[in-house]
Amino acid sequence: MSLSSEAYRQALVRDGERRYQEWHQNYHNQCRQSTAEYQARSAQQRPTNQQRPTKPWISSEAYRQFLVKDGERRFAEWHGEFLDYQRQFLASQST
Repeated sequence: MSLSSEAYRQALVRDGERRYQEWHQNYHNQCRQSTAEYQARSAQQRPTNQQRPTKPWISSEAYRQFLVKDGERRFAEWHGEFLDYQRQFLASQST
C-alpha cells in the first residue's frame, strides 16, 4: 500500500505539529520550573522589612543640588582634561 504525496505531506504536517506541541509543552514546563526556583531563591535572599536598612529621605531640592554639584564636578574634570590636551597639542605644533 503506497501513500499519495498529499497523504504523506499531511502525515508530515501532523507529525510536525505533534513534535512542536511536545516541545512547546516542555518549554513551558521548564519556564515554570525556573521561575519557581528563581522566586524561591529570591524569597530566601530578600531581607524582611525589619532587616532592611532604611535610607534617609532626601528632599527633591537637596537631590537637585546634589545633581548640580555632581554635574559641575564632572564638567570641571572634563574641562581640565580638555585644557591639558589642548596645551599638549599646541606645544606639539610649536616644535
